[in-house]
Amino acid sequence: MKFSVIVAAYNEGPQIGSSLKRLRQISQTSPMEILVVDGGSDDGTVEAAREWADEVIALGKPNRGAQWHAGAEKATGDLLFFLRADAQPPGNWQQALEHFWLATPMGGLAATAFSVSYGSGFGLNALSMWSNARVRSGLASSDHGLCTTPEIYRAVGGFPSYPVLEDLEFSRRLNVRGRIALLPERLRPAARHVHSIGPLSYLIRRAWLETRYRMGAKPEDIFAAAPNL
Repeated sequence: MKFSVIVAAYNEGPQIGSSLKRLRQISQTSPMEILVVDGGSDDGTVEAAREWADEVIALGKPNRGAQWHAGAEKATGDLLFFLRADAQPPGNWQQALEHFWLATPMGGLAATAFSVSYGSGFGLNALSMWSNARVRSGLASSDHGLCTTPEIYRAVGGFPSYPVLEDLEFSRRLNVRGRIALLPERLRPAARHVHSIGPLSYLIRRAWLETRYRMGAKPEDIFAAAPNL
């Protein structure tokens, strides 16, 4: 089984090299490709990514939905694994995904998502529990490392060209096809925005922005107000 790891990046120059290096180190030698889709970075992200990625795709401006979609269009793997540039997947991520997708009947399955751990402490633990519970209800944020097949991805229409909350809309599209299965293995997002404003403030802000979206606000306007979401 071949994996296509699709990484959306924007101004991740200081850490993307080490993140991709770790991803290579913990991965098996089985077929895998890393596709980094850059959203117009100006801090050396593209140059740092080229050392570890199989291909770097450059887009003109930050738009996570469009970036992940561009990577999916180029991918050649049996499974598409969408990863934020600052995330650390579990050390056995390939074995966990391969075992689940091969052992689970495809009927009713649309995607998988790893459980997340934002860190230690009451607030971060509570945020992790909240985020994991949302996956069980059908809403998986991009922090979880969504994974699906190219066939399912195309069937549901893929990621929308949203600069923010693209994961909310993609989850909705996946739910039409089937369930998003939550895997027990833990993925650790760097989640710099969460740590900078605090887990409670992040949760309230995320809930408010999702409410604005459901009430008809354009993703571009939400991105202008919250580019770090």
